[in-house]
Amino acid sequence: MQVFDNLALQEVQSIGIDKSPERLQEIIRMILQELSQMGYDDACKMLEEESQTKLDSTQMSNFKESFLNGDYEKLLQQLEFSETINRKLQYEIQKQLYIELVQQKNYEQAVNLLRQLSENNEQESQVLAKMIFLQEDVSILYTQLSIPTEQSEQRMQLYYKTLNLLNFGEFSLKTQFDKVIDQALDYQFKRCPYHNDSQENRNNSLLLDHNCQSYQIPKNNSILFQGFDDEVWIGKFSNSGIWIGCATKQNSIYIISKEKQQKISKAHDMDINSLVFSSDDKLLFSASNDKKINGYDVLNAQLKVTMNQHTNEVLCLAFYKNYLFSGGVDGWIGIWQENGKLVNQVKSKVVKNILFTDQYMLLHNAAIFSITVIENDSKFNKIITNLEEQELIVSSAVSQNQQFLVLNVSREKPKLNLWSLKTFQKLHVFYGFQVKGIEMKCCFGSQKDNYVCVGSQDGKVHFFNKNNQLQQNVIDGHNQAINFVDWNSLTGQLLTASDDKTIKIWVQDQIGQSSQLINVPNEYEQQLNSQYEEIEDEQDDHEEEEYQQQSDGDQSF
Repeated sequence: MQVFDNLALQEVQSIGIDKSPERLQEIIRMILQELSQMGYDDACKMLEEESQTKLDSTQMSNFKESFLNGDYEKLLQQLEFSETINRKLQYEIQKQLYIELVQQKNYEQAVNLLRQLSENNEQESQVLAKMIFLQEDVSILYTQLSIPTEQSEQRMQLYYKTLNLLNFGEFSLKTQFDKVIDQALDYQFKRCPYHNDSQENRNNSLLLDHNCQSYQIPKNNSILFQGFDDEVWIGKFSNSGIWIGCATKQNSIYIISKEKQQKISKAHDMDINSLVFSSDDKLLFSASNDKKINGYDVLNAQLKVTMNQHTNEVLCLAFYKNYLFSGGVDGWIGIWQENGKLVNQVKSKVVKNILFTDQYMLLHNAAIFSITVIENDSKFNKIITNLEEQELIVSSAVSQNQQFLVLNVSREKPKLNLWSLKTFQKLHVFYGFQVKGIEMKCCFGSQKDNYVCVGSQDGKVHFFNKNNQLQQNVIDGHNQAINFVDWNSLTGQLLTASDDKTIKIWVQDQIGQSSQLINVPNEYEQQLNSQYEEIEDEQDDHEEEEYQQQSDGDQSF
């Protein structure tokens, strides 16, 4: 106990507030109040003597004494407050008076008072009435009312209720202390790299620095795929996380898994810009500068369909509700069935990426430094807003909960901008990674999409908590620049694709295990002839009518 007393004194003596003695006195009173509530009376008395500061001021002592003595009329005269607080406080005081009248068996006055109480809280007054009219254990009723059985404890509880209700000046020392504690904890939460915005970790102590565990960050290399024919520009998980679609600088496509690796050499005549899996993971579609879209069977890597209606470079693909969306330089977005039949066209500017939520279609407009937010219906002609940037947007991604959008605008200066898709306001800016003219992809990850992830020129992977702007975790990923990151929400695995001609799979925990090394094939006999003939420019009118019927029904884009 003596050790605790000395520590308390040292802590107070270390507070240098010479220019504000009133503030120092207020802090000492809060400490005294907390020591008293914790039962450290000796420490409280010693601190009073050393600091020449009383636990309660004269006004506070009189106020507290009125409660403990049950002199409620006197304490009401001491206070001035609003009509709303007056009604609430008057009810609490009348309730305590009623309980004391029942304890004194003054039932006549108690009944008269009960009528007033029922006007303010009919439900609680029914419980109070049982104290008079029902012969049962009164302690059960006290439990229902959440009040102690002892009168002194009841009055003290009323005293603290009044402090919390008033919450001003000298009458709120305990409330002030609680607020200081909450503010200090909130400050630590905001400085924590791994903390999210939930209330699940509120049981913390200021005796130790707050630090959430980094278990949500996949930082252990589980699988290393090597042997690609050149730099890996795209690496993307299938929806289930079982398959991976890859594209290299040599325009080769790899469809790989832990058990099976397949290569399609020269899948396109020019650079491959986008890969996307169908919703059932049976097909992998690719888009290229050669104006074509190819669809491959995932199981055997055979070419199933080719779409050549675009008249210029195809820059992006997206799959939404069993339809394939394509966009690029030629000023329109194509909507396709899985067999390659074009069912609709939507006018657009140059589209570098297409993103979907249940409410919106978001178009990454490469030429005008903005994201166009369009209502997600069958026509796609109602623009909701434009999210304007001052720099060229390199890449974009939507969180799984559809509430956030992250934009990589780091072609010149490394920077990620986080936007809200509820308010369409920019929330945070993330810095810290390296870029030298490379278009690095970014993504969201973890179970609740708490983190934003991006690769770096130096081969590192950077993680940012979306709830603050602090630099978070960094892992050494590759020997050269990382072009693509993809974080699978089902498996929790992270994929990184690099200029070092490798792909790595990262997991959260891999204690006592080494990473598995898998060599992908150098050559593969690609089936050059697709199952379907290339789709002609003109489509059958029946197909367009079928799409329109589906669009006008329950299904919407």
